[in-house]
Amino acid sequence: MDFNFSPRQIYRILRNQKKIKLKELAKAVGVSIPMLSMYENEIANLQEEKEHLYRSYITNSVKKGGI
Repeated sequence: MDFNFSPRQIYRILRNQKKIKLKELAKAVGVSIPMLSMYENEIANLQEEKEHLYRSYITNSVKKGGI
């Protein structure tokens, strides 16, 4: 089976593995929870700076559990 995930899907999976809630991430990035949800579902885009904050927060966050 061949899976082709978009970068947004990969970051969403990583966020879920680290058990980072949208509320926590939205506060760190400076956007609303619905905006992050739309971003992760590829409905809306974030400003470049906010996208960098989003990715950095997930990448640099200490793993809290998961796989």
